[in-house]
Amino acid sequence: MPTLKCSFAGVEMPNPFMLASAPPTASTAMADACFRHGWGGVVLKTLTYRAKLSSNVTPRISAYKNGKEILGFTNCELGTPHPIEEWAEDVYKLKKQWRDQGVFVSLLHTEGLFENEWRETARMFSEAGADGFELNFSCSHGMAEAGGGASIGSSDELVKRVTRWVAEETDLPVLAKLPAMVSDLPGKAQAAKKAGARGISAINTLNSICGVDIRTFVPYGSVGGAAPLQGLSGRAIKPVALRSVAQIARAVDLPISGIGGIYKWQDAVEFILLGASSLQVCSAVMEYGYRIIKDLCEGLQRYMQEMGFREIDEFRGLALPNLQKHSALSREFRVRAHSGDNCIGCGRCVRSCRDSAYQAIELSEDHKAVVDREKCDGCGLCVCICPVDGCMTMQPVQ
Repeated sequence: MPTLKCSFAGVEMPNPFMLASAPPTASTAMADACFRHGWGGVVLKTLTYRAKLSSNVTPRISAYKNGKEILGFTNCELGTPHPIEEWAEDVYKLKKQWRDQGVFVSLLHTEGLFENEWRETARMFSEAGADGFELNFSCSHGMAEAGGGASIGSSDELVKRVTRWVAEETDLPVLAKLPAMVSDLPGKAQAAKKAGARGISAINTLNSICGVDIRTFVPYGSVGGAAPLQGLSGRAIKPVALRSVAQIARAVDLPISGIGGIYKWQDAVEFILLGASSLQVCSAVMEYGYRIIKDLCEGLQRYMQEMGFREIDEFRGLALPNLQKHSALSREFRVRAHSGDNCIGCGRCVRSCRDSAYQAIELSEDHKAVVDREKCDGCGLCVCICPVDGCMTMQPVQ
């Protein structure tokens, strides 16, 4: 049977699934509960050097939906309000009980950059028995506004400076958690490596507005009649997260913890194929609870058995050679749309092709989609629109 055991940045874990630094890891009691369900590791919620800086507002979490389906959450939550001294005691107790699981500490929520705070906290949690550190250079909302989070991650120089502060104070692995929406993301990863980072985490939430109440004119996430910019997580950010992991994997030879929209084992496989060595989950747990770890592990293990993989490293990064520049793609390979016998005659492909593509599809007298292959340019829009699985397909031109 394939094994899910992995070594991430030198930290041994029973499986690659970790809880991200977020509401599901707001206390070590929650970390203890997740370990009892079978999670491989946690990144505890970002520590606040001075607890008064993390006074949270209510409410602070909204859902971005398509009908009843949650596509993502937006939040404006800050770092943990618990004093770091209490966290250090709790981390010590947690690691005594869970020696085989990975416990990473997320640093640091402050107002302004104070070298002594980063160094002191690194020393404190090294002594407390943590397995490593994740440096939060990517919070897109409150921390960024205060001079931390993504305001650090947007600067090569700040990434190097703060990473070096922590790396000089500990022998434990230091991970830089980078934001997706920055110029030259690969360069940020290289800057972190030069300063002593032994891994990269990506991505964090994306700065966003969930929507606006068209009657009151207040954006969603209203706190007493006003709303801040918030961080978007969940299914909606997965494409951005996959792109980011692939770019980082090509730029640096460091283990990567992939984050962003992992709900199913298939999502996990995609991240691994693009270079991730561990997988962090938040929104799926917020929606379904810690119990999803059973489905994630069983599904991943079945996939590995089916594909003949014994260990995760055997298929990590296998998709990267198939990711090419646009200019390198073949112009000789051509496809055309084909409608199958299971067409239900809804006409959606006809409307989309007529108004947004090449006017190549019509409905026959018996209400079946018919493709004019002379007009069809092979763009693929109709396949995206068709509601019937396997009905509209793209077939190579012979």
